[in-house]
Amino acid sequence: MMNRYDEAFGKAKKRKEAAFIPFAVAGDPNPDVFIDVITAYVKGGADILEIGYPFSDPVADGPVNQRASQRAIGAGLGHKIFFELIKEIRTFTDIPIGLLTYANSINHLGSDVFCRKAAKAGIDSILVADMPPEESHELGLSMRKYGIGRVFIASEFTPDERMRYICRNVDSFVYVVSRPGITGIDTTLSVSVKTTLARLKKVTDKPLAVGFGISTPEHVRDVRKAGAHGVIVGSALVNEIEKSVLKGTNPSSILKKKVCALKAATAASWQN
Repeated sequence: MMNRYDEAFGKAKKRKEAAFIPFAVAGDPNPDVFIDVITAYVKGGADILEIGYPFSDPVADGPVNQRASQRAIGAGLGHKIFFELIKEIRTFTDIPIGLLTYANSINHLGSDVFCRKAAKAGIDSILVADMPPEESHELGLSMRKYGIGRVFIASEFTPDERMRYICRNVDSFVYVVSRPGITGIDTTLSVSVKTTLARLKKVTDKPLAVGFGISTPEHVRDVRKAGAHGVIVGSALVNEIEKSVLKGTNPSSILKKKVCALKAATAASWQN
């Protein structure tokens, strides 16, 4: 059976585009506006969604996403509301939903219960930022049991042998970090992305999605030209949510325009 990721990456490839993957923290700035944000992403042309589970100490995230987590937690986001929000998203879109989370958020419920609830709500994949594949055996069993895809991270510093290991254990896409460090908004893109993607393509034919520091249509074009199958933009969009919170406005119209512009940059000059 073709899963949602196969379908999304396949459709993008047919259109000679990379898949566009916007990120938001679940429940940021509050559950109602969060649904407006995701609606804007979908209307703006998102191919895949990446949603972060808010965590009090998100070590892989920069200040923008950390503050988003704090806003969501402050607005009462917990497991119950989180799964309800995913179910609500599933009422208006069938594109893949990837979850970015930390081990504690899963361990709180236990991997089996968490994965059962995640699958029932409509989540397609899980990336646990602080759990490498070597430590994810138990969670991996639960994910397979409930049909949830695994996503792991590779970077320019990942040795070839470990790249092979990561790719063998991935069944949705490989999350390629564009540079070392934490998430955030960069003005220039790392020159190593093309080399990292070329190395990965020697060991896998699974989709490769690049994230971390991508904030402009120019960045998106560069990443697509470097050979990425997907482009992930997070902090640049979450920053717009924060600005709207400070102004007391709804961010959905500006987010739709931003996503439209970023998605447009995934087109043309497709490279396998």
